Amino acid sequence: VAKATELFQECLSIRENSLPATHSGVIAVLKALASIAYNQEKYYESLQMYRRLHDSLTRTSQTEDLATVCYNMGMCYVELSNFDASEEAFTQCLRIRTALYPQGDARIARTQHKLHEVWQLKFGH
Repeated sequence: VAKATELFQECLSIRENSLPATHSGVIAVLKALASIAYNQEKYYESLQMYRRLHDSLTRTSQTEDLATVCYNMGMCYVELSNFDASEEAFTQCLRIRTALYPQGDARIARTQHKLHEVWQLKFGH
C-alpha cells in the first residue's frame, strides 16, 4: 500500500501539472490503486483515493465513472462502519445511474441492493 500511495501521489502531481482531471488514463490508474488498497483491506487509504477521484469527477460531469467511485466509497464506508456516509454515497450513485440509465440497468439493481443492506446494518433489521 505504501508503494500504491506513492504512485497515487505521483499521479496526482502529474495530473495537476499537465493532465486534465478527466484524463482517462489518470482516472484508470487512480481507480486501480484505490481498488488495490481496498482488496488489501486498507479501507481508509482506499477511501482517501476514492474521495480525491470523487472531487475531480464531480467538477466535470455526472458520469458512470463518478457513479462507480460513489459506489466504491460506499463500500469503504461500510467496512469502516460509517453507515450514514455509506448511505449518502450509495444514494448519490443511485441518482447518477438512474439519470444515466432511465430504462434500468443491472448496476442500478446492484446499487439498490447495497443501499438496502446499509439500511439493514444501520437500523438493525
